Amino acid sequence: MLKFPIKVFTENDFQIIEDQQSFDELLKEFEFIRAAGGIVRNEKGEILMIFRRGKWDFPKGKVEAGEDNSTAALREVREETGVTARITEGKTISIFHTYDTYGPKMLKETVWFPMRALSQQNLTPQTEEEIAQAVWIPAEKINELLQASYASLQELGKLL
Repeated sequence: MLKFPIKVFTENDFQIIEDQQSFDELLKEFEFIRAAGGIVRNEKGEILMIFRRGKWDFPKGKVEAGEDNSTAALREVREETGVTARITEGKTISIFHTYDTYGPKMLKETVWFPMRALSQQNLTPQTEEEIAQAVWIPAEKINELLQASYASLQELGKLL
């Protein structure tokens, strides 16, 4: 169940969707997909980030059929970085954005879970997903790195 209003990011802007009727109208223009990911912190307070296609990001991916958001988020963190994490207490954040990079116009909701993991795990970027790096970043550097990333991630960084 969506909590309105929601902010939907486009490539260079965003729009506010006030209610379910407006959201349903938006869905007529886009294919809707669900994704989930993790904001993973280690015992030093660092946050796990990935570098993909020239931009900093957090590990995330599509929710597969029969999978719930939390299971998908844990799986995607492990697949994209090699890190085994656990979901912790805290606020789950949903971010919406649109894109048409790979064909049809897509509206993606990504649900972000707070997670913890130990830093001594081997970081293994998933190169077949074009991930060049998986690294622990000091929390105070996150927003600086996100300045050259996507607007939706910049918004997420402000909420951390």
